[in-house]
Amino acid sequence: MNQTNRPPMEKILVTGGAGFIGSHFVKRLLKADDVAAVTVLDALTYAGHKENLGVAFLSPKLTFVEGNILDADLVDTLVGQHTAVVHFAAESHVDRSFFEAGNFLATNVLGTHTLLAAAHRHGISRFVHVSTDEVYGPLVTGSATEQFRLRPSVPYAASKAAGDVIALSYFQTYGVPVCITRSSNNYGTAQHPEKVIPLFMTRLFKGEQVTLHGRGEHVRNWLHVEDNCAGIELVLRGPGG
Repeated sequence: MNQTNRPPMEKILVTGGAGFIGSHFVKRLLKADDVAAVTVLDALTYAGHKENLGVAFLSPKLTFVEGNILDADLVDTLVGQHTAVVHFAAESHVDRSFFEAGNFLATNVLGTHTLLAAAHRHGISRFVHVSTDEVYGPLVTGSATEQFRLRPSVPYAASKAAGDVIALSYFQTYGVPVCITRSSNNYGTAQHPEKVIPLFMTRLFKGEQVTLHGRGEHVRNWLHVEDNCAGIELVLRGPGG
């Protein structure tokens, strides 16, 4: 990537940076010459593991903080030390949301608000909110655009849609430089084994059966995690990035 004549991005706070997508993104950022420091804030729940960061810990640019985005004092301190925020932290497993909807609302809605409030107080230069295409609900045909209505159909998607709306309100009301990305399903190395591709592959390699709902005719879009991270970095860098 050509970085000639770019202003330095300096210090980036990445929430959920020990998760599947977040850890790939952190490793990508650490390779950029114009990134001076990356701090990962992660609660290390079922979806976040320090092992996902692996060789990233060899970089002197990386700082790891174990903590929750609902901790307002911690969030305020960290946001105040950085120039930009990339927000991956979320409860993200659809099936879990059926039984733990309260946890999803707390993290994905209140946690996002906590970060945005801190970003507003400290004048963050860019806030990238990483969301999901599931906020649009099921699409029988075609694909969604930014103009589509949000029609989430499960608690996980509803909590992410609510977080999106709060993020947009901080842009409209306070001028916080918020950008939202909504990718389709990701896949790639170090993905949590309960996700469908690693789950199916693991079971099939063992000669076990996999579960298909309905007649097995559902179609889903898949995006490699590295491609998604490349797109998120472009959003972080802004026009011409």
